[in-house]
Amino acid sequence: MIFRFQIELIIVRKILFAKRNYRLKIKTHTMKTIITSLLLAFSTYSFSQNEKKKDSIIETYINDLEEVTIVKKKEVYVQKSDRMIFNVENIIVSEGGTALDVLARAPGVVVSQDGDLSVRGQQGVSVMIDGKLTQLSQKELANYLKSTTSSSIKQIEVITNPSSKYDAAGKVGIINIVMKKSRASGLKGTAFTNYARGRKNRTNSGLNLGYNKDKFGIYGNYSYTFRGEEERKTFDQTQYTDASRQEIATTNHQYSITDEPLTSNNFKIGTQYEVSPKTNLELSVDAKIGRYQNRANGQNTLLNAFDQIQFDAATYNDSREKWNDYTYAFSGVHKFDTEGRNMSFDLEYETSKFRSNQFQSAEDQNSNSTIISNDRRGLVPSKLEVFTAKIDFTNPLKEKQNLEWGFKASVKNNDNPSVYEFYENNQWVIDPNSTNHFVYKEQIYAAYANYKYQLEKFNIQAGIRTEYTAIDIIQKTLNENHKDDYLKWFPSVSMKYEMNDNHSFHVSYSKRINRPSQYDLNPFRFYNDSFNYYQGNPNLVPEIADAAEIGYSWKSFLMASFYFNQTKDVFTEVYLYNPDDNTTVTTQVNIDKSYNYGVNITNTTKVNKWWSVNTLFNIFENRFMGNTVNTDRIDPILTYNLNVQNSFVISENWKAEANGQYQSKSNLGIYVREDFFDFSVGISKQILAKKGSIKFNITDVFKTKNYNINSLIGQTSIDRRYNLDSRVATLAFTYRI
Repeated sequence: MIFRFQIELIIVRKILFAKRNYRLKIKTHTMKTIITSLLLAFSTYSFSQNEKKKDSIIETYINDLEEVTIVKKKEVYVQKSDRMIFNVENIIVSEGGTALDVLARAPGVVVSQDGDLSVRGQQGVSVMIDGKLTQLSQKELANYLKSTTSSSIKQIEVITNPSSKYDAAGKVGIINIVMKKSRASGLKGTAFTNYARGRKNRTNSGLNLGYNKDKFGIYGNYSYTFRGEEERKTFDQTQYTDASRQEIATTNHQYSITDEPLTSNNFKIGTQYEVSPKTNLELSVDAKIGRYQNRANGQNTLLNAFDQIQFDAATYNDSREKWNDYTYAFSGVHKFDTEGRNMSFDLEYETSKFRSNQFQSAEDQNSNSTIISNDRRGLVPSKLEVFTAKIDFTNPLKEKQNLEWGFKASVKNNDNPSVYEFYENNQWVIDPNSTNHFVYKEQIYAAYANYKYQLEKFNIQAGIRTEYTAIDIIQKTLNENHKDDYLKWFPSVSMKYEMNDNHSFHVSYSKRINRPSQYDLNPFRFYNDSFNYYQGNPNLVPEIADAAEIGYSWKSFLMASFYFNQTKDVFTEVYLYNPDDNTTVTTQVNIDKSYNYGVNITNTTKVNKWWSVNTLFNIFENRFMGNTVNTDRIDPILTYNLNVQNSFVISENWKAEANGQYQSKSNLGIYVREDFFDFSVGISKQILAKKGSIKFNITDVFKTKNYNINSLIGQTSIDRRYNLDSRVATLAFTYRI
């Protein structure tokens, strides 16, 4: 078997590195099938190698113990009772990328075309940075993650069933992004720079520094990012005469090529001070400043039932966004005694300003068209203020028993005075259907208690959290006001039993909530282009989810779990098409409930001294129950996701990676996402007495990681294809100070 796989590896190597005078013509689907089969074969083979050595990232600590160097190995994946930890440090194919790129490789996480995150096939996940919940909108969060370099990330925690100590927001749990921070004495840090090329240029440079001496510490980081990006989009929409879909009424075809440069400057500076052996204080300022532009040239063609052109327009869209976000934080920890009794507090104030200038044009080239399309422009500013305060206590009860309890308050204000105009009779006229001054106010007050009990082989934690929410929606343009408030309870429990050093079992349960954002509730229009716009639904109610999981671990060699999630009042995106003006409106509604269940398996194996394999396999199904617009049925789809990460040690200073991911067809509410495949490779070399490293990687080598969705509901069929700018070559340099 070993000899056979050596032959296969040699063949693959010869194919990948063939001389230029050979031309290999293989269809994309065939190549995808071959590579997926090889990855599955490698995974199966590595699983059969029952070796005690574990795949790991090397993390070295040097202690002055009679000049002995202690080398500690950090596992790539670590399974806890309520979370999976993904240690991303030194992952070659992630170097030089963004936080969004790293998240796409985290266990169970899938990133959509517009940066929306899903875990185990479900949307509605909350994101924390260093344990603090982000308050950004989905679009603002996507821009921030695109402008955050992967070099500053230490690990990703996918917390599927958080304890009551965490916010209840996020129906499928929490993703916690842990950033690097030096705790060592003296001056420590890293400097990094990289250059990448996809269809456009990309570059990123930055510095992470920390200085600690005696009772005082100061840290800071800065990064500059320029990200060029080009996407090619094709939207096809067919309207039938009735729900039987036997006769076509109209066909609409849209095509566009985008140019999307993003520039950002992010920095954070903070200081820590040990007031006494029992008290530590920390003060920090975090800033995110950036701009983003989306220019798109395209064509929009409408055909009738006889394939005659009814409308044929050259389209141009230009959206320019700017933002600045500042977060001021003050925190501290006080130890009451040496037995673990302590108190911690966090105070945080965030102020964010976002501004979008939009212009949309459609020049009809058909003189016989009856559809009128005017140029449009929009000014969409937004100001967000969030104040958060929380206090946490830890009280040891008896030996190996702890009680955690605390309080949290969050006050949010968002002011969004948007103005849209259209060009008519040689002048700009305000559009009353889109212009709106929308004010959203939200207050959340929470209290929790969490009990922990740890025995020699068994540990348990159980808790309860209550959150009171009050919202106030003010439509100044319409002079309307809507208020609502509710109190919810969120229990949680997790247990872990360690049979011995090798085998353990875990089980967990939690109740979660996913509240609609202010953008989901705003009933006025947000235009993507002249023919597509989003409209919020002020009648949305929060999603409530119950999630449970049971799992088994055999060291880090094998981790398996079965999970189940039931969600009530599920957010589901729907669309309506108006043939009179050739526009499609997208909105969200609540449907009765959904079920998500599946099996997740993680295998880590060191095949031999130079080759180790990490395999993640997830199979799941989503079932939706209830009526949506124009349908009372959404067919379930059994989906599987295979992620195989191969690490190769070429020599002491040279390492390489070859990683592949495949996901079969899946459903996202009324939409079906087609299968996708990603194969990425990378190589690294340590230089400068191992203080520096050079890394080169290519993501999506075969250009198969596209985002294609389709829907067939009622009288309408939609097919949307996004040819992403995903094949990127990156050269990165990092130096440890």
